[in-house]
Amino acid sequence: MTGSFYDVVVTGMEPGPLCAAALLARRGFRVLVAGQKSARDRYHCLGYDFVKRPFLLTGATSPVISRIIEELSISQLYSHSEIPSEIKYQVVQPKSRVSVFGSVDRTLQELAREFPEFSANAPQLFADIQRYSTDFEKLVQNDLVIPPENFFERRDFSRAMVQFPFLSNPRIDFLDWLRVPRGLRDFLMAPLAWSIADAAPIPPLVVARGVASSLFDTRHVRGGLDGLRQIICERIIEQGGDVQEQYVVDAVSVARGKVDGVQFRGRTESVATRLVLTDLFPPALASLVAPSEWTNRFKALVDDEYVFRLGYAVNLGVRREVIPVGMADTVFVVRQGIPSVLRVEMTPQQDDTRAALNISCIVPESMSAQIDSGVLRDTMLDAIRGLIPYLDRYLEVIHSPFDAFGAVDLAGIGEGNSAVTLYPEQIQRWQIQAPGSFSGIGIENLPHRTGIKGLLMSGAQVNTGLGIESELISGWGVARIAGKMDPTRQRIVRAMRSKIEI
Repeated sequence: MTGSFYDVVVTGMEPGPLCAAALLARRGFRVLVAGQKSARDRYHCLGYDFVKRPFLLTGATSPVISRIIEELSISQLYSHSEIPSEIKYQVVQPKSRVSVFGSVDRTLQELAREFPEFSANAPQLFADIQRYSTDFEKLVQNDLVIPPENFFERRDFSRAMVQFPFLSNPRIDFLDWLRVPRGLRDFLMAPLAWSIADAAPIPPLVVARGVASSLFDTRHVRGGLDGLRQIICERIIEQGGDVQEQYVVDAVSVARGKVDGVQFRGRTESVATRLVLTDLFPPALASLVAPSEWTNRFKALVDDEYVFRLGYAVNLGVRREVIPVGMADTVFVVRQGIPSVLRVEMTPQQDDTRAALNISCIVPESMSAQIDSGVLRDTMLDAIRGLIPYLDRYLEVIHSPFDAFGAVDLAGIGEGNSAVTLYPEQIQRWQIQAPGSFSGIGIENLPHRTGIKGLLMSGAQVNTGLGIESELISGWGVARIAGKMDPTRQRIVRAMRSKIEI
């Protein structure tokens, strides 16, 4: 660090608050990002490069993402980050296997092969899904803070909601309304069902947007989630901000209901700041603020009853020849039971003779015992054996960063290179509560404001249901809130953007 004061301190490296940090740095704020020692998604284990969680960017050209790219001036970096891929992903069901191509016509041909009885109606179905997805884009491109909280935010939100197509029936089942048969429904919903897990019902506009962005607007990014983080972090640094991945914020100092500083682990001096942006969920956030400084609203937020969902993944290191010909880098496996959808992601390796598979799911917190006992791991491996014949013959390494079993070396590789182990209490909680309250678009969850002035939340705990797109919507919203907390800087920014009359 180069000083003892920052306008904004960001805790964590999730896309929402990280994006907000980049936007605020671009707007003249002095920003410090504390990575909380959990920034890197990739890790090395017994000769394989594994990831903690999969990453496929959906809604890659959405209005919110396009607006962020434009303001941060990273369009070239963003476009060059895309990995060209003919097949975006595949959906494997008990009696069908459908590939989603970059070309809509080729995807329709795939559907005609697997669902011939519905092939004549598929083009119109795709058109309807795209039309309602466009309605979602019209809503979020209005520079809204979602969810709205104060008078002006609610006023702007209400005006935009005039365009909401399901205002009279916000609980309608979107695909049932379009008369989509069961098998085709499972195919369309697979990516969304994986990310939302057992949440039901799902708001109609979220279904329309989630299905459309998966079908028509997906992108493989070089380096996965780490690659996206790197692009944003480079921009923060270029704008004069600091990114310290190893820094851990241990405490947020609050005086008279306002943030006035943070304390870093292992450092005696504190850093003064007016704003703290965090990706933490309220129960974890409570540990950073002294109970004597809790406001009534903050206490209510912390004490609320939350329903968590746990993200669990197991990585497999296999010989390359076992991968079936034509298998995509991303595969959604639809099955009976919980989890109902597994996601299989291939991670690029240095050695072409090997392949790394990340098998992931999102489950209710009540299944944590099955993670501890290894039952969930065995269930997932059994499902993958149906996808990849002769898996056990070519399987070399098994490891999950989310349980305490350690790496299983089946090939006698024995590097002595053990992977980072995250114990069950540190399992990443990917979601909180049910996505959407039906009071708005359907992605609203918790508020940005915590009840302590200057302490703001951003990420999946605020907007959920649409993966990275909903997190970036939160990032844009919290950047707008933070920016308005400094009127002087807002006047400077407006002056910078004003045209000069000659």
